[in-house]
Amino acid sequence: MLRATGVTLTLTVTDVEEALAGFAAGAVQDLRVGLESGAILVRLRVPVEPVRMLVPVELRFTVMAAAGNLVKLGVAWTNMGLLPAFVKEKALQKAFEALPGEYQDGVWRLDLGEVLEHVPVSFRLKGVHVDRDGIVVELADVMAFPIDTSALGALSPGALVPVPSAGEQTIPEHQGFYDKLRERVRRYAAEKAPQWAQPLIPWLMAVPDFFVLLVRLARDPRVPPAAKVIAGATVAYFVSPIDLIPDPIPLIGEVDDLGLALLAVEQIARLVPQDVVQEAWPGEGDVLQLVREGTNLITRVLPNRVLTALKKVLEQPA
Repeated sequence: MLRATGVTLTLTVTDVEEALAGFAAGAVQDLRVGLESGAILVRLRVPVEPVRMLVPVELRFTVMAAAGNLVKLGVAWTNMGLLPAFVKEKALQKAFEALPGEYQDGVWRLDLGEVLEHVPVSFRLKGVHVDRDGIVVELADVMAFPIDTSALGALSPGALVPVPSAGEQTIPEHQGFYDKLRERVRRYAAEKAPQWAQPLIPWLMAVPDFFVLLVRLARDPRVPPAAKVIAGATVAYFVSPIDLIPDPIPLIGEVDDLGLALLAVEQIARLVPQDVVQEAWPGEGDVLQLVREGTNLITRVLPNRVLTALKKVLEQPA
């Protein structure tokens, strides 16, 4: 985990050109960036139908405000005065579509949270300044988690994933926590899940089911004491307000719950008959097969330091 009270980034012309070219993905040609005191100049050519021509567009952005994740920039175009109105409109539409952000009424809104949706990081913008040498971005309260998102991207589309239980479960001693956990995971998955986390969504949606499984195993008389210790320690960690992975990065706080649950069930399965574990599972499918698949995923995604810390939780008495 990387934490920093403040970070200052300087983006050169080359940095900005490469970033914009990546977002444009071939939709424009001859993209060039220029910097001057207080302004960013973006020059490009866009194809316009039905005239079948490449129209040169020059956009001038000036920073108006920067707060939270949002940068607001005033935007004007400086080289389109002689073009017919319909050509100008089409060219600007094509240019804006190729750039990250959203244009409305002379203001360009750039959400850096959306721009960095493939990166597990959180921060607060303090300011953005432009001069001839670069764009200076000041960040505060930076938190980055070294999760291996490439392992998520390599996840096979046919990989086995859990199907969460459709109905709510009844666990009287932990009902309040279970209901909150289920709602929190559902809300994050539906509203806040960044792009990098999408392959994890089915697993995170099943976290409440793994919690129910562990509670049932912890109180099942057929489960030996050693396995009950593992289940109890995991349940205690679930209900604890302390996470190994903090919550400011959307969904990251649930990843350690998932990792711990998978490791716990993997250990319990060595001590408990398979039919007992399967009977306690409220979801669908073969739970031990799911656990094998999920453990393989988690061990490729989480840093060794976090995996070691999660395994230590299971060594503690319930």
